[in-house]
Amino acid sequence: MKYSNVSFIVLFVLISFILAAKTKNADGKRSSVSIEEEEDIAFERQLKNLNKKPIKTIMTKYGDTVDCINIHKQPAFDHPLLKDHKIQMVPSFIQEETTSNNISASSYRVSNIDNGFQNERCPPGTVPIRRTKKQDLANARYLLQKKINPNRTNSYSSSPMNYHFVSVEELSQGKSYHGAAALISTHTLELTYKQFSTAQVWIENGPEEEKNSIQFGWLAYPAIFEDSHSRLMGYWTVDGGKQTGCFNVLCYGFVQVHDQVFLGAVIEQISIYGKLAYNMVARVYRDRTGNWWLMFNVIIGYWPAEIFTHLDNASVVRYGGIAGAEPQTDTPPMGNGYLPQLQDYTKTAFIRKMKYIDDKGQLQNINPDGVQSKHDAKLDCYNILFAGNLGSDWEMSMTYGGPGGMCS
Repeated sequence: MKYSNVSFIVLFVLISFILAAKTKNADGKRSSVSIEEEEDIAFERQLKNLNKKPIKTIMTKYGDTVDCINIHKQPAFDHPLLKDHKIQMVPSFIQEETTSNNISASSYRVSNIDNGFQNERCPPGTVPIRRTKKQDLANARYLLQKKINPNRTNSYSSSPMNYHFVSVEELSQGKSYHGAAALISTHTLELTYKQFSTAQVWIENGPEEEKNSIQFGWLAYPAIFEDSHSRLMGYWTVDGGKQTGCFNVLCYGFVQVHDQVFLGAVIEQISIYGKLAYNMVARVYRDRTGNWWLMFNVIIGYWPAEIFTHLDNASVVRYGGIAGAEPQTDTPPMGNGYLPQLQDYTKTAFIRKMKYIDDKGQLQNINPDGVQSKHDAKLDCYNILFAGNLGSDWEMSMTYGGPGGMCS
């Protein structure tokens, strides 16, 4: 481990402590301040720290409030390990773009990412950061907080949310990964308020109690975004989600450098069942500085090397999706809401050009002979099919998803 017991208490733990604690005054008696009031105080403190004073504020056509923040004063630098961090404006090397914009058939296209600014933009020297609301912090409290453990029947059984996942991973024999890349199909799902669904890639390393993880892709979650649009998602943790890390920029860590595209932005073009299949470029890679750069069609920003304890490289790269809801309720659709098939790719959710990045910074195909598929729900709820190497612009590909329901 780089740092001895390096972790800081982020919002999730703070709130959990407040909910569990018995608030007493100096005389040992019950305080007149309720647990709900204590929780509100914690939220307000976190909101004050996260929502920096903007140079300009933009109301998007999707109803989001986006603040243009001085790039050197963004929330990431409040992380205690980043006080002396010098911002990196571009990666130490730019990867060759090997993922083509179009597949051979004209019915497959690359999705645009829409920040919703219309005719506005952030001033020079600032970056766009979606303003955090109190309900965002409350509803994101358990989002992706628990890591996937494919060796357990229900990898999220200890979580207060009801989760299910499907995934494909290469069972490496001591292989070292320095990133992962894929083209992920984009879809619109009809979700209830407390349901969420993702299409994503995982990069992980470290022992179970100190699991370092970066997860990225798209997410639909009405409880945070107040709509069912698919949006850009990034997540990190250094202890399997127990105390550190968060989704998007709901804590300190991710450094935004792009002046227009930001985490939480809407994926504007989505697939039309049986007619058009849209996909987006998704990639995370470690450059020579040790920072982990995030790309969705364009380079957005990075997670600094300082915040990780076991991510000099990764031992696991995984591709798939997660669907979640409140306990004892139906879990939502995943992918495009249909069970996967390999006959018509305009009628199924897919992840294609599944690659990892080696220690030389080169994109490499995963080994089809070493791939294992995993899922933790009934097959009429969600499934996953690894197609292998389809050649041409598809290369290593998989399909996944399903309608959801009572899936345990």
